[in-house]
Amino acid sequence: MNHLRRLLPILVLLALAVAVHWKTLLTNQYRSFDSPDMTFQVAPWLQAQAAAWHRGHPLLWDPYQLSAQPLVGQGEPGAVYPFNWLLFLAPLKRGFIRDGALEWYLALIRFMAALACYALCRDLGRSVAASILGACAFAFGGFVATTAWPYMLNGAVWSPVVFLFTLRALRGEKAVTNAILSGACLGIAWLSGHHQVPLFTGFAIAGLWIFHIARKERVRRSLQFGALLITMILVSAVQTFPGLAYGRDAVRWVNSSHAVAWNEPVPYAVHEEFSLSPESALGVFLNGLYTHSNPFVGIVVLALAILGVALAWREAPVRWFVPVALGALVFSFAGATLLDGIVYALVPFAEKARNPAMAVVIFDLGASVLAAFGADFLVDNAQSVWVKRIMLGCGAAAAAIWIFAAVVSAFHTPVTMPDGPVALTGLAAVLVLGLLYSLRAGAIDVRPARVLLVVLVMLEIGTLAQANLINRDLGLRFWNVLTRDADIAAFLKSRPGVYRADFNRDDVPYNFGDWYGVEAFAGYVASAPRAFVAVQSYPRARDLFGVRYWVARQAPRPGLTELFSSASGIKVFESATAMPRVWAVHEAFPIASLEELGPHLNHPSLDFGRTVLLMGAMPSLENCSGDQVSLARHEPQHVSIDAAMNCRGMVILGDGYSKDWAATVDGKRERVYAAYGAARGVVVERGQHRIEMDYRPLSVYLGAGLSAASLLAVFLLWLSSRSVK
Repeated sequence: MNHLRRLLPILVLLALAVAVHWKTLLTNQYRSFDSPDMTFQVAPWLQAQAAAWHRGHPLLWDPYQLSAQPLVGQGEPGAVYPFNWLLFLAPLKRGFIRDGALEWYLALIRFMAALACYALCRDLGRSVAASILGACAFAFGGFVATTAWPYMLNGAVWSPVVFLFTLRALRGEKAVTNAILSGACLGIAWLSGHHQVPLFTGFAIAGLWIFHIARKERVRRSLQFGALLITMILVSAVQTFPGLAYGRDAVRWVNSSHAVAWNEPVPYAVHEEFSLSPESALGVFLNGLYTHSNPFVGIVVLALAILGVALAWREAPVRWFVPVALGALVFSFAGATLLDGIVYALVPFAEKARNPAMAVVIFDLGASVLAAFGADFLVDNAQSVWVKRIMLGCGAAAAAIWIFAAVVSAFHTPVTMPDGPVALTGLAAVLVLGLLYSLRAGAIDVRPARVLLVVLVMLEIGTLAQANLINRDLGLRFWNVLTRDADIAAFLKSRPGVYRADFNRDDVPYNFGDWYGVEAFAGYVASAPRAFVAVQSYPRARDLFGVRYWVARQAPRPGLTELFSSASGIKVFESATAMPRVWAVHEAFPIASLEELGPHLNHPSLDFGRTVLLMGAMPSLENCSGDQVSLARHEPQHVSIDAAMNCRGMVILGDGYSKDWAATVDGKRERVYAAYGAARGVVVERGQHRIEMDYRPLSVYLGAGLSAASLLAVFLLWLSSRSVK
């Protein structure tokens, strides 16, 4: 019976998660991924990884974008996040990830967020109904409901349990164990892929610890906080170590005047651009009034949160969550206040989180927890003057909203907020007023009152997560483009040899390569290796990387031969100047820096079949011709090359370079050169040889070992702590 009682809230939250996603889970008329980033970038990333998993191995190196580059280091693909593995292992449909699997994936992320917040509220002593209310507010409102990117949501899921274990530690409950568990949960949040939400969660947690360290027991609490940080670093290592390794050799597009390298701070102007405007504070209860991140949790949650602060101020968690929530909201305003600027200037890595508006997720969590306190304390303090004040506030808000709506309707006034959700807020305010009045009058009992509060919360925020989806009958905006070009993919895959294709971004705006498993020259990405960026804009770079086919409605340049025209009118053109995937050279020309690389590469006098451009030490090569070089095996993370050399030369592979590629020649380890700055080269002596190249990312292997070992240790620690009474 006790097990059923514990299971019931979980089933309720699952049912609510399904209800929130009814458009995509219970009908076939909507798609959550029908937006530019989700269709053009995220879905192809997930598809490429799911296809690789079904071939029997995870994808660590992505051959389908930017002429091949590391996948794990980019972060956003979420290659090492365990929950994503379940999606990758889900059954495919004709080789493609199922639409339904993607929709359940998003719904379950929000369900996990609800479970995490429910666990936090229960751990803070809240009733089942109040904890469900807090869970709904966090998972189905605000940031979590309105953020589309799964790598952001996966990081947010872990914020409540990070706080859960930290608050236990600060209460003195097995302080070291719970500090370690908090660090482990924060480390798992880093595995989600993106750094912004884990950074903001880390800042909030650090603020709590620093405050308590300053108060008393400085040494002991400093050691506990240190244990949290060390655990976070170890658990997150499989993502953060490759991210650091990749970041040093890459640039990132952050909406600044130029692509930003790892050693450059993200300009503060970018932080100011991607912040909440101060009037977005009204967006907490007026849906649609915000910039960049939606803070809307509704007037019901806001009223209950205020009551939680007023009626339960003596409760330590309330006193802790008030500054956390308000601090996060102020931080999200960026340049409009001092807090974000001071953190940006003084805290390491803070400048990497370019979107301070996303810190509102911590405000949403704080408001949700405070609302759970308000729901519990309200029913026992219905006669409090604070309840009366909230009633007056709700009445005033309802009146103001209805007057506003009437004015807009009567005078056809243009407004920037959607009038439907605002009117619903007015209705919710009236209903809260009625419920509070009934409680004060004794016309309703405690248990149904709490249930009705949950109903009111869901009435106000329940449609938020899928409010902007377009019905298929009206025409999906982006999603259908993924299946439009199947005939082009079939044609390209029928062509002989190993080749690359390039795409006109206006005609094929999504990552065709990742979606269909076709090696592509460019891609829709947030970051890229610096060497590739240095050459990609030069026309001859496409020849270097074996771009044999161009996909566009019109030929991008003269001299191309049309081979195929698709049903959509997009054509495939062939280039006669593309280099083969492997060849040999016998001359090396030195260049001093990446800045020199592009102009030298594009100079018509450079013969790719004869001369290689190199930075650093020059190998000794011999002059001859007539070598025979061919690919024996070409896979994403392994390449075999047969080379019959007439004298000592360098064999070039027209795939992206990384220092994590290792090569052997007839079983003997040899250096992999950054040929032309961005491709791979291996020096080979005269004679017949077999060259093997393997992608061996030390940062991934080392990180995986540390993450696995630390997670196992944390799990054993958790088990032992549960067995000790």
